[in-house]
Amino acid sequence: MRVRSTLVLAGVVLAGCATDPQPETVRPVSMDEPPEALVGDWRVVGAVDPQGQYLEPEAVPFSIEIASDGQVAGSAACNSWNAQVEHVDDDHLRFGAIGLTRAACQIQNADARAFEALFVTNLTRTMEWSRSSDTLVLHFQDGQEWELTAPD
Repeated sequence: MRVRSTLVLAGVVLAGCATDPQPETVRPVSMDEPPEALVGDWRVVGAVDPQGQYLEPEAVPFSIEIASDGQVAGSAACNSWNAQVEHVDDDHLRFGAIGLTRAACQIQNADARAFEALFVTNLTRTMEWSRSSDTLVLHFQDGQEWELTAPD
């Protein structure tokens, strides 16, 4: 009886091992250099939040500076941030992990206050991009849209 119990237990353990899912294959990340159309200093002048509300955060500086080598930096209200372009193609853009300062600032403008949290969160999401003249537009899957212009 003891041998039978041991065999049954061994069978259960082996069956459990056989059904463990295999780890996901991690695909290599593209470290592409951004196209010339994206390179430059951009300032957010308008945004649509996930609920479709138009925000005008331009009273507070939100910026994205994209260098030709893929380095990215900018400001998010009174905080500074930096990252690296992780992927870019003709339609999509994604930054890697964000380094962000955490200064506590009093933002008086309600739209800017609401936009600050959206801005930092969305910087690491894949976005669609388009450019027309001096305007860069970033589109997100949740319906958000940011309009940026090159400062004078």
